[in-house]
Parts: sequence; structure tokens; C-alpha cells
Amino acid sequence: MHTNTIPNSAERSRERGSQTIEAGLITLMMFALIFLLMDISLSLFIKSTLQEAARDGVRFAVTEQLTTGDSYLTDSINRVVQQGALGFISNPACQVTVSYLDPYGGPVTTVQGGDIVQVSITGYQYTPLGAILKSGAPINIAVSASDVMEQCPLAGCPAAVNPVPPVCN
Repeated sequence: MHTNTIPNSAERSRERGSQTIEAGLITLMMFALIFLLMDISLSLFIKSTLQEAARDGVRFAVTEQLTTGDSYLTDSINRVVQQGALGFISNPACQVTVSYLDPYGGPVTTVQGGDIVQVSITGYQYTPLGAILKSGAPINIAVSASDVMEQCPLAGCPAAVNPVPPVCN
């Protein structure tokens, strides 16, 4: 007795259809995983870049110096933060907040050595690339850094807060 081991044409066509469906499902899952990895990687890169920019702003602030062309410490800090943010911050007036605090009390307007400077970046929104199994709503990313300011240079402390701050667009 001889059994036929070669499948007939109907069985072969059914197998080809199942192979196509399996390949489509595997491809969909593979792209979902790729987009998930890209989203996680890019959001971590953005957060670490913004954190480093805030730290750069604080490191610049504690020395109480001004960048060329600026008259106020806050404006100089905003410029340093924007340069360190690799283009992620387009308008520092809206996204960067610089606060000066007395270590024993609340906010101060005239800075001196021993005060605390805090640089915060808020309002940055990252929109996921592939919103397959999650919401496509933007993710808010916020960072903050602070340190104690050094004693003012011999020339005196620069004015900290601009009385006419830049306009937030």
C-alpha cells in the first residue's frame, strides 16, 4: 500500500494563504517593537539632553557672569540653556524658568553668594512615532537642576532678573 505524501493543490493553496497571514502578523509585531524601541530611545535622549542643558545653565549661573551682549543673568542663563539643548528648545522665554531662592526663605530678586539658583525646563512635548498600542498624545518632558551660587566677583553681582522679560510666543 502506497500512501501519497505529496499534498494536492487545494492543500498547498491553503498553506500559502496561512503563510501570508503569518508573515503579515509577524511583520506587524516587528514594526511595533521597532517603533516602541525608537520611541523609548528618543524620549530618553531628549530628556537627558534637556537635563544636561539645565545643568549647563546652573553651572553657568553659579559663576555669576554674563554672556556677551546680555545685561541680566537670567537672559545669559537662558542663552546657555538654549545652546545646550541641541535645538529642542525653540523659545527659552516659554520653556526655561530661572528661580533664585534664599536658602532660609523664599524667592529673592537681588542675588548674592549663597543663594540657590534653580533652572527648570518645562513644556517640552514629545509625540510618539508609532502609536500602535498606546495613545498618540504628546508626552510632557520636564527637567530641573539647582545649585548654590558662589560669592560675587569683585566687580559686584550682576542684575539677575530682567525687568522686561522676553515675550513668550
